[in-house]
Amino acid sequence: MSADPVTLAVASFAVQAVGTYQQVQAQKAANKAQIQYYESEKKANQLKGLQDANDVMEEAARKRKQNLAIVAGSGYSDDSRSFLAIQSEVDRIAQRDINNIRINTLRGEGKLESAIYTTKVMGKAQEYGAYASIAAAGFKTAAYASSYKTPKGQYDSKRAAANRDYYKGIGQYE
Repeated sequence: MSADPVTLAVASFAVQAVGTYQQVQAQKAANKAQIQYYESEKKANQLKGLQDANDVMEEAARKRKQNLAIVAGSGYSDDSRSFLAIQSEVDRIAQRDINNIRINTLRGEGKLESAIYTTKVMGKAQEYGAYASIAAAGFKTAAYASSYKTPKGQYDSKRAAANRDYYKGIGQYE
């Protein structure tokens, strides 16, 4: 069994195009899974930030209650300057810690958003590159096929027919 070069070139192009298309589809699925992972990491990061902030608030509330118990046990009133200063300091430290937690949470989210964006952009670039590769292979195959179908030079079929007609006229091919 023998096939002409043009048929083989077209078959090769078809196989290459299908393979490249399948790679594009697999890469799109992988990118989608990666983005889903980043999204779940973002949610986990937000949840951890909320938990940490709640822990800080609970610890601050516990310290305020302890301070109140100490003041009440010692006979001072709960509007003394010492008591209020300690309560204020507990609130200030808690607020600072919560702000740091928020900054760190936002920083983590920013990194994940950047990773999501990069995955999307690179996925599109790979997809367009693959389609461009398929198109280039198609043009190359078409050029290869046309070079086999249109003879050139002294053996060109149009020229040979013209020469035959010319020589018929002078009696050589009669």
